[in-house]
Amino acid sequence: MEPTPLQVQQEIFWRDISMKLAIGTALLVLLTGTRMYAQDQDKEKEKPAQQEQRKQEPAAKGHPQAQEQHKPQEQQQKAQQHEAQEQQKNQAKQVEKERSDAAHQQHQQQVAHQQQQQQVARQDHAQNHQAQRDGGNRNSRRISEQDFHQHFGREHTFRVTRSSDRRFNYGGYYWVYNDPWPSDWAYTDDVYVGEIDGEYYLIDPVHPGVRLLIIIAD
Repeated sequence: MEPTPLQVQQEIFWRDISMKLAIGTALLVLLTGTRMYAQDQDKEKEKPAQQEQRKQEPAAKGHPQAQEQHKPQEQQQKAQQHEAQEQQKNQAKQVEKERSDAAHQQHQQQVAHQQQQQQVARQDHAQNHQAQRDGGNRNSRRISEQDFHQHFGREHTFRVTRSSDRRFNYGGYYWVYNDPWPSDWAYTDDVYVGEIDGEYYLIDPVHPGVRLLIIIAD
């Protein structure tokens, strides 16, 4: 029995539908495979970048560690610089202290020397006063007023020649002194014979505070 035209048309229709479905399915499969292939290719391309990034990450992580390693060195250098500065300050303070101590010691020595000189001057002054009290019996010989003004006094200075027996000759008289020669006087100083309270004294204009009692030798 031959198919009718309607049946033939229906069979052709369904064949077209089946063919279209098959083609569509094939295209869908092909498209899906292409997308998956492209995704795989993208992943393959991303792998080297990810690997490179992973390699760089430890280096990036290690950089802070390197900085941490540098920190102790910097701190040590700063500590050394600070210690050197402190040493310089201490040395400067020590030098200043030594200078101050030396100046203070020198001042004390000067004060002690001045006190010693004053003590010697007081002793000499006391000896002169004692000599004045005892001089009445010692200076028995007198010089006339006219002769004294002609050869003695402040206007007539001379230098004493040093002698072991403490005697010297001046103005036509031999003179003698019993007290020690004043420590501040030099034998090259110009001196003169002065009369005070009836006694004769050898006076040094450079050191007027000290006078030496002298008598006319027999």
